[in-house]
Amino acid sequence: MTKKVSFEKIVNDLKEAFRFGSNSFIGVDIGLSSIKIAQIDKRKNGNYKLIHYVSIDVPEGALIEDEIHNQDQILEVLKDAINEIGVENSDCCIGLSGPSTFARRLQLAGGTDEELRDQVMWEAEQYIPFNIDDSILAHHIFGRNEGGGMDVLVVAAKNEIVENFKDIVEKVNLKVKVIDLDSLAMINVFEVISHQKLKKDCSYIIMDIGAQNTNFVIYKNSRIIFVKEMEIGGLMITEEIQRQMGVNYSEAEDLKTNIDENGNLPEEVLEIIDEVLDNFFAEVKKTIDFYLTSSSDESLTSCYITGGGALVPGLIEGLEALLAMDVNVINIFDKIDYDKKNIDEVDLEEIAYRGVVAFGLAMRDLSI
Repeated sequence: MTKKVSFEKIVNDLKEAFRFGSNSFIGVDIGLSSIKIAQIDKRKNGNYKLIHYVSIDVPEGALIEDEIHNQDQILEVLKDAINEIGVENSDCCIGLSGPSTFARRLQLAGGTDEELRDQVMWEAEQYIPFNIDDSILAHHIFGRNEGGGMDVLVVAAKNEIVENFKDIVEKVNLKVKVIDLDSLAMINVFEVISHQKLKKDCSYIIMDIGAQNTNFVIYKNSRIIFVKEMEIGGLMITEEIQRQMGVNYSEAEDLKTNIDENGNLPEEVLEIIDEVLDNFFAEVKKTIDFYLTSSSDESLTSCYITGGGALVPGLIEGLEALLAMDVNVINIFDKIDYDKKNIDEVDLEEIAYRGVVAFGLAMRDLSI
């Protein structure tokens, strides 16, 4: 019996066969509050240029942590985003985060490739908080450490989560070539933006403060030394405004962001923000204390932040007081150019704060 082939598949196959020029590669960041897509062109001189960017809000409850709760709503937002910037049939990298993902730097004895793989499996099984048999596991070798062993970054994600995200993206005619973790995508951008500013043997804190969680990374000598996903983000402020002021989600979001003619928020809202920030700072301190205790690292130098949560009033000042070090906002456009025909200048600040993960995913090297 002859297998029936859809007209849509024939069209897509023809597009693929006759594609000219560079292979378009985009980053797809499916977040709790919005879906962000970035298309970045890597130049021959190693520089990057943002060609297209779009961010569209996700309905409340469509995505919770890393679980897709309403596939139809996510699909609708993805379709709208792709139609807006015209990247259908492109190769893409999608990002994952949440409790069904894992990343950790391990110090292993080393040996042959097979011996190293066995060590990765054995050590990872001790740390991964979910069943390793139902997971996809990968590792990246940084090189030898001072003790003569191997520094290895191990990442993992549940098969089910990987397949769910891959499936929903491919339903809108994108080709998933790479799946990465949001925390690692953030580092792709940080390395480009801050490369010339970083000092040898100094450690740097990098945080992406999102809606539901905060990706926390310690970076030193071109290596990820420590990575943790903290379950705290800007959504906690919205939820607390809802609870204390008796309003719905949309009203709470408006109260959190709508300033008066003098650039100020209502006093009641500021008090709620301060309460949540105290919890955020306590979580950051606990994470840093754990890192310092386990590593005896005395070289923490400065902190870099990004994400929508970085816009919360008082956050930068509070972090500087807590850490006793400079806190800098990662500005994508310090080193990355943008297409002025497609990107409106008035949107640059919004993109710079909230687009880092999508940027980092789009910058992913397919050869790695």
